[in-house]
Amino acid sequence: RFLQSGCASPSSFLSRPFARLPPNCRLTQSRERGAMSVSDLIEKLASTQAALIKALQEEYFCDDVVPPQSAFGWDAEALRAYFESGGETLPANGSGGNGAAAKPAAAAAPPPPRELGPPDTVASGRPIFLALGDSLTEFGQHVCDPTWDKKAPFATDVLQRQGMDIAIPEHGPGWLTLLQRDYSWRTSADVLNRGYSGCNSRLLRASLSEILGSINRQDVFAITLSLGSNDHVSASPGGVPKEEFKENMAAVLSSLQEAMPSAKIILITPGRINKEKWAKHVSSVTHGRLDGAGRGETLTGVVTQGSSGSNSALKQYVALACEAGEAAGLGTAGVNPVKGPRGAVLNLNYMMQYQLANYHEAEHPDGYHFSAKLNRFVYKSVRDTLEGMKLSPVQMPMHRPAPIAEFQSTASKYGPSDDDGRLRRRV
Repeated sequence: RFLQSGCASPSSFLSRPFARLPPNCRLTQSRERGAMSVSDLIEKLASTQAALIKALQEEYFCDDVVPPQSAFGWDAEALRAYFESGGETLPANGSGGNGAAAKPAAAAAPPPPRELGPPDTVASGRPIFLALGDSLTEFGQHVCDPTWDKKAPFATDVLQRQGMDIAIPEHGPGWLTLLQRDYSWRTSADVLNRGYSGCNSRLLRASLSEILGSINRQDVFAITLSLGSNDHVSASPGGVPKEEFKENMAAVLSSLQEAMPSAKIILITPGRINKEKWAKHVSSVTHGRLDGAGRGETLTGVVTQGSSGSNSALKQYVALACEAGEAAGLGTAGVNPVKGPRGAVLNLNYMMQYQLANYHEAEHPDGYHFSAKLNRFVYKSVRDTLEGMKLSPVQMPMHRPAPIAEFQSTASKYGPSDDDGRLRRRV
């Protein structure tokens, strides 16, 4: 067989590197061994690394930390260093070939926020409802309810990148999905979700100019801002000290008011976080390797050993958020909340405890994110606040292109528009 393939002898075949063998000899060996093609090998490697990344995300409970595209080919040691640092440590050689890792100097602290410049002066498009915050805002766009048909097309199932994301069950419809439905149905505004899982006040402050730079700020009529759920976890890389959190919140609110002076801001504080349920969830998904200590509050209100003072910390960050809102002219929150000239403050922590019946039964299975019931509660609270500002979907004028508005006004079964833009049905 070796003589037929052009190789001098079996001994010469074994003594020469495979890459230097004559093409027909290599082909013969591949066929004899039934070797996979290059594309098949790459696909198998990608699948194996995807499984490794998913396992490490579960082990370190950091599904929101996504390796860059250059992570393809990193070894396990380089990936572990990356996840242990919260996504800040990259391999020293850029490929993870030997597992060596080095933390870039630029990752030590986020860059200072850029100047936003003067606000836009001319509204050029459809009114915008802007939602800023962390995963409680990002997941507000969920649609499906887990009690629906088990074959429902959950976005996290069909849109996740292989090996990069962990599917998070939806518990919708989310509060932003419901608001988007209302504004779209009334054709009065667009809802922009700019919530980012794992985001804290430090990161949002540094990213604000980039976020606002992609939209016409003059079109923004209302903003929701929800931060603090990640800031208060001191044991996490995303934890932010109280003094810095207070400073960041004041800076973010000031920047929003300067960039969009006519927009109303609804500040939403962190809600209740069930420490026991969260710890159980973390322990379950990490197979006992992590305990979730440091996030949330105990059911009894007593800080337990190893909790990093989470019960008191969460409430302190809620109080700091309320103080920042009041200082920014958003009013006061509490038993008798008072709206301010620039917006309102929703103390979700207080509201969940005293205004939502059996809120523990309405919690998300992980004790942190919103369940379907909590999403409806937040939606109603935000919508009621917007109604008090005369900015609810039914209070805002319809925003339609002129030809469509004219046609609907004259040729449809609806008559001319009222002064507020709504249509009168012809009798």
